Amino acid sequence: MIVTLMGSVAAVLTTSAMFPQAIRIIKTRDVHSISLLMYLANTIGIVFWLIYGVLLKEMPIIIANSIAIIPAALILILKIVLGKKGKD
Repeated sequence: MIVTLMGSVAAVLTTSAMFPQAIRIIKTRDVHSISLLMYLANTIGIVFWLIYGVLLKEMPIIIANSIAIIPAALILILKIVLGKKGKD
């Protein structure tokens, strides 16, 4: 029971951690201080965690990473798109 609770809390925290950053970027359109390499590595890592969860048929891993990929990919895309606009 405690292991499941710890895993659930960890999943909620790590899954929701990037949403504030994504919202801030959407509001401010400022990606200057965002690391492209960090979000690239993070997004690829989430994809691998998702694949891992699918292969193991572990729904908590699948659900957490299916949700986490949304802000991670959004931030990565915005960094690439808005970062290019800032260099024009």
